[in-house]
Amino acid sequence: MQALPRISGRHYFAIFVLASATLSYQILITRFFSVMLYYHFAFAAISLAMLGLTRGAIEVYNKPHRYTPERVGVEFARHASWFAISGVGAMIAFLCVPLIIPDNCVPIALAVVAMAFVQPFTESGVCISLLLTRLPYSGGWLYAADLSGAALGCLGVIFVLLVVDPVSATLWIGAFAAGAGWIVTRGGGDRRSLRLSGAVALALAAAATVHTGLDVFGKSHLGVFWAKGTQQTGTLFERWNTYSRVRVTALGETTPFGWGLVRKPETKIVQNHLDIDADAATVITRHDGDLGKLSYLKDDVINAAYLVQPPADVAVVGVGGGRDILSGLFFGAKHIRGIEINPAIFEVLTDKFADFSGHLDRQPGVSLVNAEARSYINHSSDRYDLVQISLIDTWAATAAGGLTLTENRLYTVEAWGDFYRALNPGGLLSISRWYDPDSHRGEFYRLVAIAASALQRKGVPAAELSNHVVALNVGNIVTVITRPDAFTDSQWQAARTRLLAQDFKILLGPDVTFDNVTSTLMSGKADAAFFASLPENVTPSTDDNPFFFYTTRFGTLAAGPSAALTNNNAAISMTLLLILVALCACGYYIVIPFVRLAKRMPLSVLTPPVTYFCAIGMGFMLIEISQMQRLMVFLGHPVYGLGVVLFTILLFSGIGSATVGANAARSSAVIARVVALLTTVVLAGLLTPLFTTWARSEATDVRILLSVLLLAPPAFCMGMMFPLGLGIWRRHSELLPFFWSVNGITSMLASVLGMALSIEFGIARTYALGACFYVVCAFIIMVSRQANPMGVSGARPVKRARLARQDEAIATADPTAASTQST
Repeated sequence: MQALPRISGRHYFAIFVLASATLSYQILITRFFSVMLYYHFAFAAISLAMLGLTRGAIEVYNKPHRYTPERVGVEFARHASWFAISGVGAMIAFLCVPLIIPDNCVPIALAVVAMAFVQPFTESGVCISLLLTRLPYSGGWLYAADLSGAALGCLGVIFVLLVVDPVSATLWIGAFAAGAGWIVTRGGGDRRSLRLSGAVALALAAAATVHTGLDVFGKSHLGVFWAKGTQQTGTLFERWNTYSRVRVTALGETTPFGWGLVRKPETKIVQNHLDIDADAATVITRHDGDLGKLSYLKDDVINAAYLVQPPADVAVVGVGGGRDILSGLFFGAKHIRGIEINPAIFEVLTDKFADFSGHLDRQPGVSLVNAEARSYINHSSDRYDLVQISLIDTWAATAAGGLTLTENRLYTVEAWGDFYRALNPGGLLSISRWYDPDSHRGEFYRLVAIAASALQRKGVPAAELSNHVVALNVGNIVTVITRPDAFTDSQWQAARTRLLAQDFKILLGPDVTFDNVTSTLMSGKADAAFFASLPENVTPSTDDNPFFFYTTRFGTLAAGPSAALTNNNAAISMTLLLILVALCACGYYIVIPFVRLAKRMPLSVLTPPVTYFCAIGMGFMLIEISQMQRLMVFLGHPVYGLGVVLFTILLFSGIGSATVGANAARSSAVIARVVALLTTVVLAGLLTPLFTTWARSEATDVRILLSVLLLAPPAFCMGMMFPLGLGIWRRHSELLPFFWSVNGITSMLASVLGMALSIEFGIARTYALGACFYVVCAFIIMVSRQANPMGVSGARPVKRARLARQDEAIATADPTAASTQST
């Protein structure tokens, strides 16, 4: 009989590299989808990855004669090579095919795209499943290497995208994955697999080297040729990072651009066009120091706050192309602080196009900082007469999650409280958003709801709210101006005269009402029943539910999804679709195999492990998504979702997994592990909102340290559960790939369900649901240990014999079990 392969150092290295490549590739897909399709499609990248990994595990389960322990190295090398080939091939095809598709063909086209990107993850799923389930079980060290590699991948891609373009990054990822296959099969005697993996690794490494050089020296190379149905030509500048792709093109001499202009400018100026993920856009204006050329800015309703009350000290949140900085200069502000979160946009304004824009960062009284606004304002001692936030929406998916947009953090009750604290006495907060009186009032209503709630938290009595809020409209823009200190009658009348003279339409003011909805909101009497009675969800967004842009209810979409396929609410429709797809996948990959197995195995034997691996898949992902959403808001920067939150969860989960030895299931310490898991998960859930509120004004390094302390203990304990389950039920070795696929497909469901639940019920409740799934895991472990004390040393011989008879029955029912039982 041929000796089974033992786990060697190359196996740990291979799974580490492949897991790193897999997660890095998933993050790159997120960015590609956000740029070339729309940001809500980017959220599907997580689902595609989970689906592909599950398909790979099921393939190993369904073909036990092919994926035998003796062929682990050969099959790993082959599938790792195909991961590289299919991943690069899907990316290149996605870049080069024009995305101009008739409406009736869009579902088919999206299905083709989805399957193309599922295939690389399927190949990766085969590789990882082979190592985790077909080698002799040695505890959690292999799983630890898997999680640690994923942690490195999520952190490494941040720095990679600062150095090379995403196409080069994809080529390098493929080269390293194929190289891992070469290392596994080297010395294994299979020259064909060795030559294939070596050739693929060398070819992709050479292509990556050439492509990286072309990008660095600004030569023509592969890039985004089509995005959102538009050909990407005339690019003057392009920069990618983990949460956006910034591109600049020339507009030439045109009529000045404006968001809500009351009249068309008669002059022409030279401007450049700046877009984020080929969608959200602004302009860079050529400025030669002549402020007289900027007179059109007084006609834009986003600048109405300057007419309400002339400010001396201004904070501009979201500098973009510098248009709001020019507004501050034109209206005579003495000090202007521009706060821009995106380093690529900051580079555009202060370096690449600094001469074009007149070096705004060098203008008297102007200072620009590359920071997240809330974090900066919270730990800065500066105070302002005006904080201006004009149409901050990138519609760019962060690499950490498609619906957790960077700008969510600005539109919450807590955020406005932070901005109020940064105002001088009598200071103003000005927020401009999209508006249509007939079809798009949701954002306006939500702004008013947030204003009412934030002002009441500030101590404003409900009866006086109307003296603190002004709303103005021109075209499809509404500007809501709030003032923690009430307007006096003389102040308001003077401001009202100036606003009307400028032809701005006043929707709300101390003596102006709009409709019954805003009247109820401004009365302070809007309760849960009132918000539930409205056709749209305009409940004030909070840090626990920061999804400002999503006003459509899930129930409305279920009744008629086509009614909300405009604006950001299309993302809700996509989330519902993904949930349905995930449920169908669960039926195909869990229910159908379970029913087939139930015909050959006792339900008392089959049900506990299947339920256990379903529960840890749901619990881990729900907790991960919840903590990522909460701590991204707390940390204040989208890149921290990867660099701190996801990295910490994966790394400490890997460390926890490594503590589970091959005989851990036979130890009395299992109970201690379960107790530690439940304790840390509950404590983290309770402490996170308390600590994040207490430390919101602390420096970034303190907030990072606190986040790690909140994440590490529960992640460490959650990491123990998967290898512990493998140890408890390892006697069913032929079913281990099925258990792994069960875990993967429920993780896919949880990834989309968690987002939907967070939007509908809040992040804290979603986290609590994740904790409940771990309670289910604990219950199953306790019941299984009592029913089958195989995990207790010194178990009575009669029970050992019963277990042996169960294993013999399983092997008889499933002929493949006999050939794999020795593993």
